[in-house]
Amino acid sequence: MIIATAGHIDHGKTALVHALTGIDTDRLPEEKQRGMSIDLGFAYQPLDSGRVMGFVDVPGHERFIRNMLAGVTGIQSAMLIVAADDGPMPQTKEHLSILDLLGVSDGVIALTKIDRVETNRLKEVENEIKTMVAGTCLKDADIMPVSAIDGSGIEDLRDHLEAMTDLLEKRKGNGYFRLSIDRCFTIQGAGLVVTGSVFSGKVNVGDVLTLSPDGTEVRVRGIHSQNRKSETGIAGERCAINIAGANLKGSAVKRGGWLLTPQIHAPVPRFDANLKVLPNEKKPLRHWTPVHVHAGAAEIPGRIAILGQKEISPGAEGLVQVVLDRRMSILRDDHFILRDQSAQRTIAGGKVVDPFSPSRGRAKPVRIKFLEDMMYSEPDYALSRLLQHNPEGVDLKKFSVAWNLAQEDVEALLEIVEHKMAGPEKKPSIFSKVHWETLESEVISNLNAWHQAN
Repeated sequence: MIIATAGHIDHGKTALVHALTGIDTDRLPEEKQRGMSIDLGFAYQPLDSGRVMGFVDVPGHERFIRNMLAGVTGIQSAMLIVAADDGPMPQTKEHLSILDLLGVSDGVIALTKIDRVETNRLKEVENEIKTMVAGTCLKDADIMPVSAIDGSGIEDLRDHLEAMTDLLEKRKGNGYFRLSIDRCFTIQGAGLVVTGSVFSGKVNVGDVLTLSPDGTEVRVRGIHSQNRKSETGIAGERCAINIAGANLKGSAVKRGGWLLTPQIHAPVPRFDANLKVLPNEKKPLRHWTPVHVHAGAAEIPGRIAILGQKEISPGAEGLVQVVLDRRMSILRDDHFILRDQSAQRTIAGGKVVDPFSPSRGRAKPVRIKFLEDMMYSEPDYALSRLLQHNPEGVDLKKFSVAWNLAQEDVEALLEIVEHKMAGPEKKPSIFSKVHWETLESEVISNLNAWHQAN
């Protein structure tokens, strides 16, 4: 399990991770000098069960939200940290909003610096926290009072996190391999190493993968999973992967890219999504608003095309098309965050519905119906609905890539869903039986009419 920290600057995130693991996550000289986290830090704690608990320590200063977002996207669990002397602060609330928009499934709240306050103050801050998290993904999270200075509550928090590791439902490991790159560096004698969180699938030493969005083919030379040398890396883990390739240039590999199985390399210039605007926004989100899009570890400027309406009010949801300044790799169900044009404020977030959105006709009723069908949780039901509502058929290749379905998953899906298939082997279209029979009838009728006329 990987746990991301979150919280305001100087509330003790790095000190708490050090108390839990013995590792100082501030690795940059500037961080040591200034006494504050600037970029992502990482720590690992081996458990008695043999598993390893990983921590991503994120910066709390508002100037480094972009780095914070690179660390939390794709994380299942979070540890929101609130200092007992300060209580909830602006970045506490923004970080909580981000976790909520990302759909973080589990978490705990660490009430730090309890050695600095009296019991009455603790109760007061606990009440403030409960009010703040009401209605969010952390509404049921336990509040654990701790002090990284005298060690109070550290063992209880460690036990709680280990219990979370045991209880947390395993992340879906099916689908092809995807790793969101948040760091890359060169090791003498080994070569280029990329690190990040594994979103799906499994990788083995020797596998051939693709760097996306540029499309460079690479081979896996070595893997460290959860800070241990391994032959494999799986979904839900943090991995460092040593890669090599004939056309690989280290300067071209940066934070924000992906390392993935070639079958799902399909970078897109736009995608359709379901978007929620934060309730504390002062104005509705209007059509064609310029934004910064954060997905995986990437940050790309873009614009929001609102589908079926002119604006989305604060606290409301709606379908949108996100139009990007440059291509990115993204798939259905990926979470993303939007910040304003100046990158000063988080304004909204959502989930991808279809990464293969059209440049024209994006708001037509037939397209909106397509997106509504794509929002069903199971691929077999979604595909059945799409076949029912699309007489012209469904592109099976795009559907399987959007849902990250491995070949065996596609074959199993086609066993369940009644269909007719036509077109090239590498890019087939599939039709419902009813629509196929209608097409057959129309073709035969048109051919007969042509023969009679000629």
